[in-house]
Amino acid sequence: MYLIIVGAGRIGRRLAELATKNKDDVVIIEKDQEKCDEICDGYDVIAIRGDATEKKTLEEAKINEADAVVATSDDATNLMVMSLAKNMGVNSLVSVVNQEESKPMFMEKGANIIGNPDALTAEYLYRAVRRPSIKDFMPLGEQAEIFKVSLPENSKLVGKTLKKIKIGLPRRVLIIAIERNSDLIIPTEDTELEANDSITILARKDKIDKATAFFSK
Repeated sequence: MYLIIVGAGRIGRRLAELATKNKDDVVIIEKDQEKCDEICDGYDVIAIRGDATEKKTLEEAKINEADAVVATSDDATNLMVMSLAKNMGVNSLVSVVNQEESKPMFMEKGANIIGNPDALTAEYLYRAVRRPSIKDFMPLGEQAEIFKVSLPENSKLVGKTLKKIKIGLPRRVLIIAIERNSDLIIPTEDTELEANDSITILARKDKIDKATAFFSK
């Protein structure tokens, strides 16, 4: 994949690290020469010192060959980059959006949007304090979440099939996957739970506390 990343800050550097590990071709556009030098020293990328809101800079980055453009700067810059990239024929557009009120403008451009990283980190930290049994989570709109819980060794659910535990499972809570050792299991009613299973659950937000309590018994 040929990826253009706008911004060589904390997010851009981490993204470059992930992409190069996956053997993707990466071009970074960054205004600060020092950051350009640093990211080139650290990763196998091409860094262009320039303004990504200018068409000529995107052309220098060979945007006509890009599979995706990711913008990690401020909202004004990111929105302009998304608009230019869309007009220049890039199909996959991804952007960090720092202000909630900016989201509709990015959606109009057809961009996949990622919320403010600091706000997301704060939400994860708060979740870790409030619901320590949840190992990971992903909101689905305003009404539901997907999250993971680990089944304790002393759980009364160990050895029981999903068909048997379904009776006590809170309504609007669904088990959608089980990770066991290095295996991913798509469960059926006959699937038996084992100690230390990592269980992926889909639940309405108002049922999350009941669901976590059910699996942590």
